[in-house]
Amino acid sequence: MNLEAYLKIKKELGSKISLVAVSKGQPKEKILKLYDEGHRDFGENFLQELTDKKTQLPNDIRWHFLGNIQSNKLSKIVEYADIIHSISRYKIYEILVNHLPKISTSILLQLKLGSEKTKSGFSENEILDIVTKHDKKSKIKIKGIMVISENNIDSSKIKLQFQQAQELFEKTKTINKEIEILSMGMSGDYDEAISCNSNMIRLGRIIFGERK
Repeated sequence: MNLEAYLKIKKELGSKISLVAVSKGQPKEKILKLYDEGHRDFGENFLQELTDKKTQLPNDIRWHFLGNIQSNKLSKIVEYADIIHSISRYKIYEILVNHLPKISTSILLQLKLGSEKTKSGFSENEILDIVTKHDKKSKIKIKGIMVISENNIDSSKIKLQFQQAQELFEKTKTINKEIEILSMGMSGDYDEAISCNSNMIRLGRIIFGERK
């Protein structure tokens, strides 16, 4: 746990950039240390860990779901998460919109950057199509875009990918006025993300240390 790093980063971010502390695999004691510093936004990747922590930790924590989504677990994820960052497949989006009509939640659409086969996400055109056709009266609110840069590329290529995401974000905002979040930047590339106008970064290792 590195509270000094956390406080330094928070000061650098100011009030316009949100920080999601990625707490997957971390003990509740570490989360509570950040909570005692006033932090309220935490990110989890797995449903079981999310449910355990949400039920045992203070109820004013805002939980962000960041992980891969299985369709059979979607309704539970919606129940326990305040916002879902990782909507990356039409199937999941369509279940939310068409088959869980009583559920209301906020989502981000994941843009696929680069060509890595292990990375999930929509193309730019797919995201523009979803945002354009999305029913503004739906209880499912599209609040923005999430991206993960490719592995093993240098800083200049990361910036190019993040600029691509920023440009798409600006386009989507003109289509849907509820879009306001560009979730971009992790422990290894958040400086590049901020330089490309990210307004939400997701940091785990740099704050919590390595997972056990």
